Amino acid sequence: MPRYHSTALSALTALTVLSACGGSGGETPVAPAGLSKLSGDQQHGFRNTALAQDLVVQVNSETQAPVSGATIHWFVPSGGGAPSATTATTNDLGQARVQYQLGGTYGLNVIGAALEGSADTVYFQAMAVGSMTRVAGGNNVAERFSSDLTVHGDYAYTGSWNWYPRTQGVDTLGASIAIFHLDASGAPTRGDSIVIPGTTTLSDLQVSDDGKWLIASVEGGSLDGLYAYDLTDPAHPAFVARYLVDTGLHTSQLATIGGKLYAFTAKNPGSPALIIFDLSQLAADTIIKSAQVPIPANYGLHDSFVRDGLAFEFAWNTGVMIYDVGNGMSGGSPTNPVLISTTPTSGGEAHNGWWFWGPGGSKQYLFVGQEGPGSIGSSSTGDIHVLDVSNLASPREVAFFHIDGAGPHNFWMDETRQILYAAYYNAGVVAIDVSGTLSGDISNRALARIQPGFGNTYTWGVQLVGSSVYDVDMLDGLRQLTALAP
Repeated sequence: MPRYHSTALSALTALTVLSACGGSGGETPVAPAGLSKLSGDQQHGFRNTALAQDLVVQVNSETQAPVSGATIHWFVPSGGGAPSATTATTNDLGQARVQYQLGGTYGLNVIGAALEGSADTVYFQAMAVGSMTRVAGGNNVAERFSSDLTVHGDYAYTGSWNWYPRTQGVDTLGASIAIFHLDASGAPTRGDSIVIPGTTTLSDLQVSDDGKWLIASVEGGSLDGLYAYDLTDPAHPAFVARYLVDTGLHTSQLATIGGKLYAFTAKNPGSPALIIFDLSQLAADTIIKSAQVPIPANYGLHDSFVRDGLAFEFAWNTGVMIYDVGNGMSGGSPTNPVLISTTPTSGGEAHNGWWFWGPGGSKQYLFVGQEGPGSIGSSSTGDIHVLDVSNLASPREVAFFHIDGAGPHNFWMDETRQILYAAYYNAGVVAIDVSGTLSGDISNRALARIQPGFGNTYTWGVQLVGSSVYDVDMLDGLRQLTALAP
């Protein structure tokens, strides 16, 4: 759904002069010399509702005297809303006002005001926002700090961070996978758990697109590496294979390339690397290492996003490293990744990302999460950085999203509706309008925000499934939230 953005305002053609303002009788009218916004700009409101404040413009003469009787024409370039009147006349103070009802789509509404008899035109902006509510879940993983989530069909799975228990009497030996069944409404109910002895943290897990396999990256113990489970019975995943890696694997991203399933994994500091595993032989209980690419030890590699034969690797203070792993543009493959470019992001700490494919076919933007210092349950830092990757060989940072006192973790994108859902640790879950042209500070594009935890909120990850957003909270477990309504 196309929306209008401030970066394109200069492209609008000024309205044609309609007629000259004049007085009555023998008086000499005061000529209007300037139109300006007085109040009502940059408001937020719910879709299809009137803004809380009127939009007010000011007309003054060359001597800055207020001009009464001037005609203002109101119009809407974008957003689908409507002013309460299309024309208004300035009062004795030189002011004209209008009420504005937001349109039915999320995102930016632009409202223009043109001074009759002049080329002067000003533009107001307002954001049409929505709300997310907690539907079900939460308070369902009391024994450990939760980490990543993956949802497929009627089941969801969450990982765990660090080995030590949050409650007494809980087995402390091993990272764990919590299993949830989703009922017809999507509400999660806790089922069994899988404990992986000799490990401490399961930071990342994902179900393959065909629903056959659950893949987990494990770190922090003597049996770290990549683990695979058969989901023939999704309520009771069955271990099939593992590949041990010294120092452990922090994250894993699944991708199908050339008809084969691969896992792109981040080997931890010590000897950081991108390790690519061939999972096509899992039915034979076998994981094959396809390639290992060293990553500069500037912390190393944190996460991957793989799409269309391109691997976007988020290498902390080194930056975003883009590899051809089967796209064809540089002759790369899963067994021979070829580096296309490396781009540092502002502030470093490049944690994760999402290559956004817009509904019109645009593949221009890469969203990169910056994970700064924080404290579980209370604080986090960092911004979302937006890179223009229309030239993959030379990406450039063009925009950022910021929340005071909070930083992002993992993302999920509603690409059809152009909404980014971000897990924002102590700020909860934030929905962001990412349509149109992105430039500079886009912090005013927040469409909804929720802190749904029992007690403190510290959200690790999100996944959009139908009309629900599932989020996993380090303190609160798995929850079901409403996505923004159509």
